[in-house]
Amino acid sequence: MSAKRALLQRDIEEAESRVHRGQRNVDHQRKIVSDLERENQDATIAKALLRMFEKALAVHVADRDQLLKELAGRG
Repeated sequence: MSAKRALLQRDIEEAESRVHRGQRNVDHQRKIVSDLERENQDATIAKALLRMFEKALAVHVADRDQLLKELAGRG
């Protein structure tokens, strides 16, 4: 395996880790929003945070997918 390919593989692994952490954050925040709404509490801030986590997750997924395309292009 070339050094560039090994670096790319490491970057993909790190990106995958960010995707997993991001998904856990989104899932946890969705539960918080759900719990607040079920208890008739104000969920405005929790919903805003959820949107931020969802946007961050989308960026992480796009980054990971781009790295995977680069790896596939190297064949």
